[in-house]
Amino acid sequence: MIVLNYHELVKASPSNAWCLTHETFDAHLALSRNKLVSPYTFLEDCNHAKANRRDAVLLTFDDGFLSDYTHVYARYVTTGAIPGFMSFIPVDFVGSPGRMSWEMIEELGRSGVAIGSHGMAHADLTKVSDVELDRELTVSKSILEDRLGRQVTLFAFPYGRFSRRVWEAALKVGYTHLFTIQLGHHRGFEPFLYSRLCLTNNMGAEYIRQHLFDPNSVRGYAWRISTRLGLYRQLMRLRYR
Repeated sequence: MIVLNYHELVKASPSNAWCLTHETFDAHLALSRNKLVSPYTFLEDCNHAKANRRDAVLLTFDDGFLSDYTHVYARYVTTGAIPGFMSFIPVDFVGSPGRMSWEMIEELGRSGVAIGSHGMAHADLTKVSDVELDRELTVSKSILEDRLGRQVTLFAFPYGRFSRRVWEAALKVGYTHLFTIQLGHHRGFEPFLYSRLCLTNNMGAEYIRQHLFDPNSVRGYAWRISTRLGLYRQLMRLRYR
């Protein structure tokens, strides 16, 4: 199972590397559409080893950009073209220029989109104090739950950066599924960690095709060997001990 991570989508002239055109996103979808699963199917499958190995793709979007609502939701979810996605919201950014409003986020939450927290102000949680870490995790969770009327158990680490201190704090306050981009496109080394393939605007259809149909060809030699020998999990646990 591969989890794809997007940010902002625009008609033309992306403003940064993580901003993709509609055309590029459409090309990605053309390759992955038959493999897409809903976020709720993904969450149900998380506890089943066989399901986690199946040929499936989950879409996720970070930072609460307006295009989550105006393009992905309006064009693809409401028409049934895709079975939903995950949207991770940095709460302090809600309603600012280029970002979704609370009304939009609430509509997504009622319509098959799984809403998760991306903290308060998109801070690098590996560098903040314990007090600030607690605020980023708990206050964002509480605000989202109040607005959505349901528990929020999904969290995406800002910048994909995490440490044992950060993930232990996240689990302690009630998050159950933690998403990063730091580990690439393979499954995390702990059962609650989920890796994502972060897409930038220089990654075209051929790049996606390789990851979907021949992932071993784009994985590093060290990763392939350590996985084959059963060392990957142990090595990563040593790194993040």
